[in-house]
Amino acid sequence: MLKSHPQDFVRTWIEIDRRSLFFNLRKFQKFAGKALVMAVVKSNAYGHGLALIAKCLTTKDKRMWLGVDSVTEALRLRREGIKNPILVLGYTLPMRLAEAAKNNIAVTASHFEALANLARAKKRPQLHIKIDTSMHRQGFQEDDLPRLIRELRKEHLMPEGVYSHLASAENKQFSKKQIAAFTRALNFMRSAGVALKHVHIASTGGIMRYRLPFANLVRLGLGLYGYLPDRRVGIVRPVLTWKTIIGEVKRVKKGDCIGYDMTERLKRDSTIAILPIGYWHGFDRGLSKIGEVLIHGKRCRVLGRVSMDMAVVDVTDIDRKLKIKNEKVKIGDEVVLIGRQGREFIGADEMAKRIGTISYEVLTRINPLIFRTVI
Repeated sequence: MLKSHPQDFVRTWIEIDRRSLFFNLRKFQKFAGKALVMAVVKSNAYGHGLALIAKCLTTKDKRMWLGVDSVTEALRLRREGIKNPILVLGYTLPMRLAEAAKNNIAVTASHFEALANLARAKKRPQLHIKIDTSMHRQGFQEDDLPRLIRELRKEHLMPEGVYSHLASAENKQFSKKQIAAFTRALNFMRSAGVALKHVHIASTGGIMRYRLPFANLVRLGLGLYGYLPDRRVGIVRPVLTWKTIIGEVKRVKKGDCIGYDMTERLKRDSTIAILPIGYWHGFDRGLSKIGEVLIHGKRCRVLGRVSMDMAVVDVTDIDRKLKIKNEKVKIGDEVVLIGRQGREFIGADEMAKRIGTISYEVLTRINPLIFRTVI
């Protein structure tokens, strides 16, 4: 824990709510039943902080799996002293297989070239086979299974796990077809003598909707961080709060323009606040003129274009109310970009809707260099 407040030494920072993180985990553990949870911490833990989140989770659970995209991410966790099982969900370059094996990092094979790379490796990491059940992204297709078995036998490759991915968990009709295809693949592999210790297909949406007795592992991603793929609210608690401060305040006259290309002309005499954040930090340029932030518990609209390192917001109404109390909006005041301040809340879902994207993108595009702390 910090002895001083982040506001004392950084202009923007992320706060990770430990209690909400574990609240969400417990919620999904109940859905998962006896299955172990793999916490998906790829892409900087969906913007929350790779090592920070992994350490929080693994301190309490040494059996929990961690899902990452690359060997690079996995090695970062090993350097942080994390010994939990790790699975690389993305493609692994042949030159990185030795590092994976040396550091007890499991990798995914989803095509025959990957199997050939593993066969040539002097040291082989643990292996999970990915099955394509009609999402048509990664994975061996059903017609590939006889050849897959032959190649596994020929090269003496012994996968410890098999998995697939649901394209749209809320679409029950399509998901049931995928689950049936995965079940056929699983049965085929087992009947061919492939011993599979770990079986998984459900991610956040699937964990909530389907009871899959053949699966003993689930992959918990977005739900762990307090958001759901179909934007339902109330079931989970957002873990991340993104804050900044006011870096400058000024009074500007009616008719004056704000920011690049004069895209915003003021319709009244205004008080504006300049925030030391911009699209480099992950505050999307699409929020120009339409985004909102929280200051003194009130919503303030973004004025003009969001710049690389700065954004301007309208604090006129707040300033007027504060003057009644002989106060004012001032440099150093706290600003919430994502999260709660007073009774108001701006979530990643809301921000995503404004710019025509999804919460995943809003969260993962927060700059990884921004200071993060657990509260």
